[in-house]
Amino acid sequence: MAQGQRYFWITNTQQLGELQRRLHAAGGPQLRDNLNRRIRRAAEPIHRALQNKARNLRIWGPGSKEGRSRPKTDGPPLRATIAESIRLSVTSSGGARLWSDPGRLPPGWRSMPKNTNDGRWRHPTFGNKHRGGWVNQYAERDWWWRTIRPHMPRLRADVARILEDVKRRLGG
Repeated sequence: MAQGQRYFWITNTQQLGELQRRLHAAGGPQLRDNLNRRIRRAAEPIHRALQNKARNLRIWGPGSKEGRSRPKTDGPPLRATIAESIRLSVTSSGGARLWSDPGRLPPGWRSMPKNTNDGRWRHPTFGNKHRGGWVNQYAERDWWWRTIRPHMPRLRADVARILEDVKRRLGG
């Protein structure tokens, strides 16, 4: 989620582009579906790890002990809502995309995955914008990327192996 992005691409464009051309030339929707299924399976541990991290994210603010949220007064739980918004899709070019789907977040919460990743956001006390003032709330900074990074070597190796298998099936 660096610099306002809410998604993450896993691609090697040169290899994937050549592979897509060959899959298309071979007329292989079955090969393409197999490639996409295997890439999805390789990326699912990161998807689960991001959802688990969001569900267990340390959030704190005024009047709370670090690591525990203040009791909610209304609305859905923040951590669970962010976790449920995290999506995984496989692109037509054979890459995987992880992102927070704003359509799965309540109105007014579209920026919450980015705000929690940035580590700080402001909101009105008890939802009252006019009385009671505004407060700062804090969360573990850069939790999105810190969760993804440890998985990257395994994911790169898995995708390289998948690409080699498909290339071998195409005769190249």
